[in-house]
Amino acid sequence: MTSNPPRLGPTVRRSVPVVIWLITGLFVAAGLVQTAVFPNVRSPDELRHVDLVVQVEQGRAWPWPDPGTSFVSVGTDAGHFLFEDRLPGPQHLTDRVEDAPGSAGHVPPRGERASFDEAGAFETLHDDRDDDGLQEPVLNQLVQHPPLYYVLGAGLLRLVPDWTAAPMDQVWLWLRWLNVLLAAPLPILLWASARRLRLPEPLPVAAALAPLAVPEMSHLLTAVNNDNLLVSLGAALTYLLVRVMTGDLTRRTALLVGLVTTAGMLTKGFALMFPALILLAYGVAALRSRPRWKAAAGSLLVAAAACVPGALWWVRNLVLYGAIQPHGTHTTMPDLTPVYGWSDGGWRWLSRMLERFVTTFFVQDHASARQLDPSVIAAWVVFLGILTAIVFALVRRTIPRATAVVLLAGAPLLGAIVAKGSWEQFAAFANDHAAQQGRYLYTGFAGVALVAIAGTAALPAVWRRRVPAVVLGLALVLHVTFQYDTWNLYWMPRGADGPDAVFRAAAAMAYWYPWNPWILLAVIAAGIATAAGVTWQVVRAARTTDGVGPDNGVGPAAGVGPDAAPEAGTGAPAGPRDATAPHDPLGADPEPAR
Repeated sequence: MTSNPPRLGPTVRRSVPVVIWLITGLFVAAGLVQTAVFPNVRSPDELRHVDLVVQVEQGRAWPWPDPGTSFVSVGTDAGHFLFEDRLPGPQHLTDRVEDAPGSAGHVPPRGERASFDEAGAFETLHDDRDDDGLQEPVLNQLVQHPPLYYVLGAGLLRLVPDWTAAPMDQVWLWLRWLNVLLAAPLPILLWASARRLRLPEPLPVAAALAPLAVPEMSHLLTAVNNDNLLVSLGAALTYLLVRVMTGDLTRRTALLVGLVTTAGMLTKGFALMFPALILLAYGVAALRSRPRWKAAAGSLLVAAAACVPGALWWVRNLVLYGAIQPHGTHTTMPDLTPVYGWSDGGWRWLSRMLERFVTTFFVQDHASARQLDPSVIAAWVVFLGILTAIVFALVRRTIPRATAVVLLAGAPLLGAIVAKGSWEQFAAFANDHAAQQGRYLYTGFAGVALVAIAGTAALPAVWRRRVPAVVLGLALVLHVTFQYDTWNLYWMPRGADGPDAVFRAAAAMAYWYPWNPWILLAVIAAGIATAAGVTWQVVRAARTTDGVGPDNGVGPAAGVGPDAAPEAGTGAPAGPRDATAPHDPLGADPEPAR
């Protein structure tokens, strides 16, 4: 029997429990608040992302520019008042707000800040960092990426009346809010994937909470960055592949797998690892249900055909530029002939890359200080906890090992892609820190989170009920340390501390905010309300043997894990044996492996 394909729409709205909607609301509210905490341009390449969106909307970047031919516009630069590169130290932005109007560095009042047109529109932005004192045009290297994300952003700008005459910092905020909405499905997709895996309650709720425990990801997802669309597509693909590995070999699901992959490959090069995950997932499904290998093969062909439009973009690059991904700031690929080897600092390169993969995965380091501050310590503690949970999942087989391997594969594949490019830079130019950012692993986040949460299914039921509360607590600790470091870097007044300094910093943040601060206050109030609701739900579930009932999604622990007998020959849990078993809210119940 073939399980039904995903059914979206009103069914999802009815099936997703209240607590998951609350978690989603909290996730969105946390992101919207961070659009105020982090000034414009303070996220990776945000100036260039906004510029490319603007150029697409105005028709200047379509057809797509050749490498090394796109320049950042002066009008886009009007949207911020800070350096876009690494900061030399604390910025004390509150002092700039409190300076007398007209003084150097003072930020104009809201509504009086320059628009795209007033700042010079498409005049080419220059910098003055040339060694000879000459101003060089600022190239937009992001033309090396595919266009889908920028087309979506341009579509939003089309909906904003006369946006070129509006204060440019307000236009940035429109684009940032779009990115928050792109990321909004993450908690629901993780919860649905965990339910499809038949993890015992309330572990699917813990899976939904997982994105909140990565503050730097919630920050990035609120900036203008094409990683955001790719992360959501990666989570959507993870959910679909979980369906495949739990028996859904329908061609409709295969078509969705291919379409999501095509969208990913039209967003960023990291999606080139998606086909490998698809092949692994269908291979697992075929081996698990050998009488249905023909159905698996047929569906794999459907998925492959739907991947072709996305793959054609990269074939185009190879034909036009001689490289799958051309260089962004050079019209031809630079010479990467190795000059340096491992003995020239290879260990330094590797150790730094691994450290940055962990540290900047969880928290930001915009000052490049690499200090062992509270947020970094918290990040390493959580990382070690995740590793421990993954080991439990693999050893105790709380989900089938083959399934776990497929879910985990995305992160090392992404790491290998990044390591290859970073090593080429080291070998050619002795650059020991190129491309070493934890955010490049976020597309594989959903799979890693699911396996880590599955590892906690090995816990006794009384402890397992507390897992969502623990994840929520870790998220709170990480966000507090993250915000402490961020406020000290950006907002706290020079030479001041205590409640008065915090109040002044908050007032400065409200002044700096591009829109009416009452909007920000409403978002904060909504975040507090949803946080209270989520806390009440998970604490209640942790303190009762009955949970809070299936309608809220954190009901009694049942189904799989150490309390369920594995199915012979598969290592897969047999799953619930009664009519109240958890179901897949975006489709039908998974078919057991045979």
